[in-house]
Formats: sequence, structure tokens, C-alpha cells
Amino acid sequence: MELYSYKMCITPGFYTVSVNKAINTQEVAVKEKHARTCILGTHHEKGAQTFWSVVNRLPLSSNAMLCWKFCHVFHKLLRDGHPNVLKDSLRYKNELSDMSRMWGHLSEGYGQLCSIYLKLLRTRMEYHTKNPRFPGNLQMSDRQLDEAGESDVNNFFQLTVEMFDYLECELNLFQTVFNSLDMSRSVSVTTAGQCRLAPLIQVILDCSHLYDYTVKLLFKLHSCLPADTLQGHRDRFMEQFTKLKDLFQRSSNLQYFKRLIQIPQLPENPPNFLRASALSEHISPVVVIPAEVSSPDSEPVLEKDDLMDMDASQQTLFDNKFDDVFGSSLSSDPFNFNNQNGVNKDEKDHLIERLYREISGLTGQLDNMKIEVHSRVHVRLGFTSMWHMAFLMSHDNGWTPS
Repeated sequence: MELYSYKMCITPGFYTVSVNKAINTQEVAVKEKHARTCILGTHHEKGAQTFWSVVNRLPLSSNAMLCWKFCHVFHKLLRDGHPNVLKDSLRYKNELSDMSRMWGHLSEGYGQLCSIYLKLLRTRMEYHTKNPRFPGNLQMSDRQLDEAGESDVNNFFQLTVEMFDYLECELNLFQTVFNSLDMSRSVSVTTAGQCRLAPLIQVILDCSHLYDYTVKLLFKLHSCLPADTLQGHRDRFMEQFTKLKDLFQRSSNLQYFKRLIQIPQLPENPPNFLRASALSEHISPVVVIPAEVSSPDSEPVLEKDDLMDMDASQQTLFDNKFDDVFGSSLSSDPFNFNNQNGVNKDEKDHLIERLYREISGLTGQLDNMKIEVHSRVHVRLGFTSMWHMAFLMSHDNGWTPS
């Protein structure tokens, strides 16, 4: 429900400012409040026209940081924005491909990351255009998944191939981000590290659904087709299963994700598709984003990247000692740590939001005053008309109204 708390504030001007604030040149993660406003804006205008009108003025082809943040925000809009976001964005598909090739010439830094992210977004757009039954957030019931194949084994076969392609692009971005970070240092608590890791939350959400659906589709295919025919599918699944299992495990150990998302763990061994009863043993991975969680905007951030990560036992021991002395750090923030290290609330943003709410309230009062004045004018006109009629009657009958 919090997502819609500022619905009355989403005016074109406020939306435009939020897009520009979300997509900037600073090497910090996109602020959730700006991304949320961008999502709300698409629902308010039932499309992405304003978003693209702002983005088209940004030098995405010459600034890798702008392009990276654009990819992150656009990914969020494709997942959680209005369904028309996809339709309004298709005209820019070729431009995204051109940018992907252009940034691909850079072998390191954000250029390579942008190239792979743009390819993922292009693949995502193509998949959902070809398979409109799949919503942007990929959440479907088993019945809806069956309906997507229209009870045709050929459709299920092709759908599985397309899901493999989709998941492969997600895993490529996942792996490339991890490869670009020095994992021997606590990069997940630095602004630079969080800037690269933040989009992986959307990737984790996508991967959990795609993995779940490929498992179910492969069991369905094995019930209809010979095992030899599906050897290529099983090989490809095994490769992706191994990568995803490793990436989920590594992500769950990063401090940045621990308060923002609960990452599921895949089973120790992959499903045995040659045994039909193994489907009952499959547990759909569920990604949980805690409702009562601090926004990434208020996370304490360390600018130094020369701190070594503590292992789980060391971290637990440290937390327990800290809590024994100062009290639980999860229930309160008595020393106001969350406002240190340069991460302060943007007073200007709060002022703008408050002014928009006041304007909205004043507009309502003005409308009420207009209605009241309008009704009074009608009453006065009615009295004037009655007086005029009485005057005419008096003129005809020779008497004057008192």
C-alpha cells in the first residue's frame, strides 16, 4: 500500500524531476523513492511517454553511469510499471541494441556492464512481446503456465527454449557484475559496490521465477517426449542450475542484500527429470522482500573499500557484543548511525513533496469555494428574477412591491 501513498503528488513536473534524480551521474545506487515515483508515474499516465521524453534528452551513449542507471530504472518499470510501458518502449528497441553494441567495445568498467544489461532488456522486451500472457513481474500460477503453452507440446518446447535464452541473459549480467567487483573486500557496503549490486535485486526476482518455470516445463516435456529428444534441454538446464545456485549462494553472503531481500537457496542436486515423481519434490524458490525494512537510501555506507568482510561467526559474535553494550541495533538507532557517512535525507525532496500535498489540498479548497460561489450566484439570480416579475405585475396592476 505504501507504493501508492504519493499518488496525488505525481504530476508531470514532479515525475520529470524524479526521473532525472533517479538517472544521474553519481556512482551511488538509484534511490528507491525516485524509482518508486517513476513506477507510480507510469500507472498515473498509463504508459511511459513522460519517462522516454526525459530519457531521450540524456546522453546515454556517452556516459556509462547514466546508461547503467537508466537500465536499472527501466528494468524496474518493465517489472512493476503499467503494462503499457512495454508497448511504449518497443519503438526504442533498436536504439537499445545499438547502444549495447557500442558499449560492448569497452572491455571493463561500466561500459561492459551496460552492454550486457541492455542486451538483457532487449531480450526481456522480445520475450514478453512474444508471450503476452507473462506479466512483467513474471508471477504466474501453475494453471496460467499451462495456459501459456495452449496444451501443445510444440509450444511448451519452444517456450522452454525462450526461457533458457531469457535466463541466460539474466545470469550473464549477474556473473559480470560479480566479476567486476573485488569480492575479497567489503564492496557491498561502499557506494560504488552498491551501485553495481542494486540492479541484481531485480535479476534475482526474475531468475527465481524463470528457474521455477523451466523445472515445471521440463517435467511436462519429459511426460510427452522421449528422453533422448530432450538431452539438449537437460544439458542446458544443468549448466544454468549450477550457475544460479552459486550466484544465489554468493549473493546471500553479501551484507548489502541481507536487510533488503531474502534470497532462496537451490537444492543440493538438480531435479531428476527422468523420474516423473520427482516433480513432487520440487520446491518453488521464493524471494522475500521484507515489508518492514529500511530503504537502501538509509543504509549506512562506507566510503573506504579496504575493509575485509567478516565471516558469519565473526559477524554474529560482533553483533551480540555490540547489542549487549548498546542494545539491539535492529530495533532502534539510538546513535543515529543511519544518518552518518554522508547518507542524509534529501530535505529538498521532502519540501517538494510537502508543497505538492499542500497545493493539492488548496486546490480542493478552491474547487469547493467555486462551487459555493456558483450556487450563491444562482440563488441571487433567482431572487432577481422573482423581483423583476413582481415589478412587472405591479406596473400592470398599479401597485408597487414593498
